[in-house]
Amino acid sequence: MQSATALLALVASVNGNVIRGRQLSGAAAVPANLQPANLTSGGDSYYLGFREVDFEKPYAKYYNPVVSPISDALVNGLAGSPWPSAFTYSAQDAAKYLEQPGYLNLENGYAIGSNGTLMIAVRSEIPQVTCDQYDWWFGWHSVETARYKLWNPIAHQYSYRTPDSVDWANRTYAQRYIGATSYIDEYVGNDAAKLSIQFIEPESIGFNTSVWPELGIETVVVGKLFIGDYSPEEFDQTSYLMHMVRRMPNGYRELRSRFFVASDNHSNAQLGHDLAVHCNIEMTHLGSFLPALFQDFKGTK
Repeated sequence: MQSATALLALVASVNGNVIRGRQLSGAAAVPANLQPANLTSGGDSYYLGFREVDFEKPYAKYYNPVVSPISDALVNGLAGSPWPSAFTYSAQDAAKYLEQPGYLNLENGYAIGSNGTLMIAVRSEIPQVTCDQYDWWFGWHSVETARYKLWNPIAHQYSYRTPDSVDWANRTYAQRYIGATSYIDEYVGNDAAKLSIQFIEPESIGFNTSVWPELGIETVVVGKLFIGDYSPEEFDQTSYLMHMVRRMPNGYRELRSRFFVASDNHSNAQLGHDLAVHCNIEMTHLGSFLPALFQDFKGTK
């Protein structure tokens, strides 16, 4: 296995040569007047890894470019993908399936529904991560690109959020990201892509928080998803992401992730594979440092 030093050198060597903000094939460019004024669409703001300015951040010690391999369960799930379309359901029906005890047939892998919607399922181990830590992370990480890179150092390039002003007085950790929109650029497989994610209340898509305690569910992060460009208003009613933190009988936590991608939102089998791998890598990696990061920076904006 390569050492952290060697990987740092590798990342540094490609910083000037990576594909910056590559737009997915077929993506229609969003008019500039629909994009936030301070959003950067390319250039020197886009690069993998940390540079000297990033290592000056107070949280830089949590940057670790060595990530764990994907889980055996995901390897096996992807080997059987695409799974039968009968195992798919819509984002609007997801709560009925996820708010059940135990596990579903499809917890790792992807399937394509009869209407062409891609559904991706990933289960990641995050044993020591609490719901407070997870909710806090979704508000805190989006403020600076360097924070975002802690999460997946081999894939994340750029992050910006609206509103860009951070007014967190008297707000819960969840209220710090619900209603915000994240504009990110990251490698999903071979190519980099722009994504827009608008975070919403889980209740707005059918989740019933009153049943969560008896099921061990601690939080669910839900966002509308648009792939291929930055836009505050190109979201459809099909494409969503969901991340559920659930306490297991042994007291540790697991993360059950779901992605629903409409057929006209760059949906294909390769994306199913690549996004599943990306998700498991970054969520497992997040679990390795988030408890300590939260302890050190929970009082910061």
